[in-house]
Amino acid sequence: MKRLALPTIFLALGAVLASGCVYKMNIQQGNYLVPDSVSQLKEGMTRSQVRFLLGTPMVPVAFDDSRWDYYYYFNSRKLKEPLKRRLTVYFEDEKVARYENQGVPTQADLDQLERDLRRAQAENKTKKKGKSGDKPAEKPAATGAEAQKEGEKAPDPVPPSEPAPAPAGTPSGPT
Repeated sequence: MKRLALPTIFLALGAVLASGCVYKMNIQQGNYLVPDSVSQLKEGMTRSQVRFLLGTPMVPVAFDDSRWDYYYYFNSRKLKEPLKRRLTVYFEDEKVARYENQGVPTQADLDQLERDLRRAQAENKTKKKGKSGDKPAEKPAATGAEAQKEGEKAPDPVPPSEPAPAPAGTPSGPT
């Protein structure tokens, strides 16, 4: 009887521990819109220009051809609530009459977020300086347009590489 009790306990313990290790997959559906593209959307654009800029809407409206809806949904176990975003483009006479943006970030939103992040980092460094007193606060590194304004050259993100190899089928020996 004691011989069966120990394996049964280990089996039950393993089942309890394994039940908490369930993988929850990220779910992404719809049209992911790039902020730069959303920033370029303007009234008066034609349908083909909007399709080139944003792509074809994932769910076409069967009964109303004067409206395109771009939906985006993302759910992850790391998020409390799923991300739900929608961009609706209204057409009149084959041109954009207006559009409604509900949660889709634009390039201006990302630029403001970057400025806020740099400001928060600078404030955090000054607070640390006030507490420790031994290191001066550093100015946050300039990026993008600010680096060009200050005369700095932004580092190249792609390292230099060797010359490209010859295409396949090209003789490699001396001619």
